[in-house]
Amino acid sequence: MKEFAIYTGLRAALFAVCLAVLWFAFRGWLTIWPIALVALIVSSILSIFVLRAARDRLAGKIEQRAEKISHRIEQARTAEDDD
Repeated sequence: MKEFAIYTGLRAALFAVCLAVLWFAFRGWLTIWPIALVALIVSSILSIFVLRAARDRLAGKIEQRAEKISHRIEQARTAEDDD
């Protein structure tokens, strides 16, 4: 699933950017773990707004696959009933 890989990569890149910005801003005051935790929280909040289009494409692809699988199951059920 190409959309999943793209969305995951964008989330990782957003986290890396947040981590880098916070590291350079607070490296003298905090260790890496609190900075990483804050970067995780900030990137999670930002991803809601920044990655909306990529998330919508991923959701659409997942919905298409689910409908395709449901259709196959229904066809198999119908074929089984005909026998």
